[in-house]
Amino acid sequence: MADATRLAARLGPWRDGAGAAGPQFARLAAALAAAIEDGSLDGVALPAERRLAAALGVSRSTVVRAYDSLRRQGLVASRERSGTVVRPLRRRLVAPQGQMFQLAQLLGGDGGIDLSVASPAVDELVTDVGVSLADASGHGYVPRGLPALHEAIAARACAQGVPTSPDEVLVTSGAHEGLALLAGLLVGRHQPVAVDEVTYAGALEVVDRAGGVPVGVPADRAGMRPDALRDVLARGAGFVLLMPGLHNPAGTSIAPGRRPALLEAAAEHDALVVEDAALDDVRFEDGPPPLRALAPDRVLSVGSLSKVAWGGLRVGWICGPRELIGRLARLKGARDIGAGALGQLAALRLLERLDALRAARREQARRRLALLREGARRLAAAWAEAGQAGPAAAPAGTTSSQWAKRGSPPRTTSP
Repeated sequence: MADATRLAARLGPWRDGAGAAGPQFARLAAALAAAIEDGSLDGVALPAERRLAAALGVSRSTVVRAYDSLRRQGLVASRERSGTVVRPLRRRLVAPQGQMFQLAQLLGGDGGIDLSVASPAVDELVTDVGVSLADASGHGYVPRGLPALHEAIAARACAQGVPTSPDEVLVTSGAHEGLALLAGLLVGRHQPVAVDEVTYAGALEVVDRAGGVPVGVPADRAGMRPDALRDVLARGAGFVLLMPGLHNPAGTSIAPGRRPALLEAAAEHDALVVEDAALDDVRFEDGPPPLRALAPDRVLSVGSLSKVAWGGLRVGWICGPRELIGRLARLKGARDIGAGALGQLAALRLLERLDALRAARREQARRRLALLREGARRLAAAWAEAGQAGPAAAPAGTTSSQWAKRGSPPRTTSP
């Protein structure tokens, strides 16, 4: 266990540190978080609340609230008989090593339906899009992306209520690369990044590989909580990652009334906000305007055609302030000199008919949802009749002994 007196001395004049105008517990939490981030306290139990309070000359409730704040940020955990223990850097709400399980499944898949991939298989809605090298021009090295595609993406953003010029657009190899570029530019070593407390593994992996520390921010029914976000931002977060239009994996959206409050919290700490809008085009109904419409100088929006068209295109984009887009373009150019031209040409054709494509995907999803509901109804009826001996479908070729290891019997009846 860390010595209370030594830890107090290490914190220094924490009352006068960043956020000195805030509550005393918040200042203490920020100082403790800064001490934790250098890694020297990994796995160490922090002093008991009363001992640290005595060493600092504060009330025990101040330390209790500071520890609670650290716990919400994922920096510490409470353990029986051990007290409050600092979580090792690689375990602070970070995806396990090599967490890109979708890629692992794609490389070694058995041809079955992979429910972890939220992109449609290539189908008749996109297979009629034809492009060739005859449609291209120039030498093909365009780190920012094809100018015509810039114009199409900018026009789409304008139609959504976000005035955008073509030089405020960077074409990327999918939304995932867009997030990776942003993390590489904006995140320092061991720097926290504010993310949803429940988020998708790819976001955690991107931040982790950039050297940052994803810190989960609690949410309520309206979305990420501004007060909890301020706790993380007080520690100098690299940026805030939000999915306001359609959250992955929760399927929720941030309430319109909550959005200005989150942007206000970011503005108070001069933090940038990254809006992951990759799933927005697959909503059943149109949502509120993009978050970037409220603060175009602070929000960078990441989009993609992977979810509404086909993941194999590997075409996405970032829209944001011109100066930042220029810096991201230089980083992109150093990585791969730009996205593939044929994929961009196909994306240009798809953007021309995006509204029709979105409508077709919605109708496709509604039909599948109806089938799912009917299947669930029939299965529920069978379970109601059979009780604990109810039917469960085993994969084709699975033996009884193999299925038993999964804790369920092979199907012997049909619902």
